[in-house]
Amino acid sequence: MSAPSAPESQPAQDPQPAQDPQPARRRGSGRPKGADSAARREEILATAAQVFSEDGFRATSMSTIARACGLSQTGLIHYFPTKDVLLDAVMARRDQIDQAVALAPADRELRGWDRLAANAALVRHNQGQPGIVRLFTTMAGEAVDRTHPANSWLVAHHRDAAAKFREAFAEADDDGHLAPDAPVEAMTRLLIAAMDGLQLQWLSDPEYGEMAPDYEVLLQTFRERWGR
Repeated sequence: MSAPSAPESQPAQDPQPAQDPQPARRRGSGRPKGADSAARREEILATAAQVFSEDGFRATSMSTIARACGLSQTGLIHYFPTKDVLLDAVMARRDQIDQAVALAPADRELRGWDRLAANAALVRHNQGQPGIVRLFTTMAGEAVDRTHPANSWLVAHHRDAAAKFREAFAEADDDGHLAPDAPVEAMTRLLIAAMDGLQLQWLSDPEYGEMAPDYEVLLQTFRERWGR
């Protein structure tokens, strides 16, 4: 029996060059490392609201807001790509705050005149939030210009408020608590005008007192004249 043949020798192979490790992916410049996105977004909205209320929309730049937030402009754009988008979010946040007060659990079952009277709570709340009031009056003053980015917000804001007032008057009518000749449209517009106008006077006059009693006087005047 013959001995097994020796295995053929394999040709030597060149050693493979060692591969460089892939560099760790870095965050883009200006993006806040480790920041909670939702919390950071809320901080930006609160800061932008303050800047807009003090300087107005058109006089404010994204770089100004970024500095106020402690971000680079790139970091701010990561959350809000344009100033118009940021303004929309700021005003939506402002309306959400008002809506939360207007729909307080204790008031959700109120109807008609009582529901209208509950708006005094919103007026009182706003008196404790001068920054929110200043933001509204500043933006409303600019947004009467139909080319302003906030014009659509202002129109929608007033239409939504008017719809809620009309709904409350309709409830009063359904419950037999409203005179047939009640000027619902005029009362609706006057109540909205009063709420906006009271805020303007309160902001501009340091001697102005409480706003809510003045709103209540106007509503009571309507109720005595056209309520049942």
